[in-house]
Amino acid sequence: MVHKTRGIVLRTVKYGETSVICTVFTELFGMQSYMVKGVRSGRSRVRKASPLFPGALLDMVVYQQHNKNLQLIREYQPYVLYQTLHEDVVKNGVALFAIEVTTQLLAAQDPQPELFSFLEQYLLAADQAPAPQVANYPLYFLIQAGKLSGYYISGSYQPETPFADIHEGRFGTAPGHYPPFIEGREAALMSLLNQASSFESVIAVKMTGAERKKMLQYFIGFLQLHIPHFRELRTLQILTAILY
Repeated sequence: MVHKTRGIVLRTVKYGETSVICTVFTELFGMQSYMVKGVRSGRSRVRKASPLFPGALLDMVVYQQHNKNLQLIREYQPYVLYQTLHEDVVKNGVALFAIEVTTQLLAAQDPQPELFSFLEQYLLAADQAPAPQVANYPLYFLIQAGKLSGYYISGSYQPETPFADIHEGRFGTAPGHYPPFIEGREAALMSLLNQASSFESVIAVKMTGAERKKMLQYFIGFLQLHIPHFRELRTLQILTAILY
């Protein structure tokens, strides 16, 4: 059947001499793989393929058949043209990190409209924000996307619960049984980041580059402990190099 849906491109790979296969996070169908034929032959068709970069926001007309691993796109066009996201090295790194995290979280081909909306908002916010303000954005995405997928650290840093335990996924009264043992300033920062509910509030959390790197390690470690298919993030090294 033919359907109209919005989609966010996660990955594009060449296929044959003229085609590409795009992994797309669609609003209606979750993560899908689409064959796009004839977009790499001739100059005009190279231009046609140009919207199919990671992070592209597309209006799509697709042929959707159940129980098929590879679908077909009939029409597509961007519904937003970024102003700075792909020219700015820092913003591009921040965007690619979020795209890889999303790909890791989308294990099944099921609609996740809340996560779709959040990724869309995140990419648009990163595009529009001044570059110095996006340093905490990867942490915000990691935490909020995890929550939308059902994985979060409960509780908060208080005198009664001064320890963060990523194995148990909560703040507690005593250190956990396994490292890392997180307390003091680090536990307080984790709590602040965990409670941030907007881009403005996460920007307000002041940290050094070393602290941001450590927070990323903790929250990525939490997801890896609780999501069996959550692997090492290849974009983390790039993100660390440009931000921390």
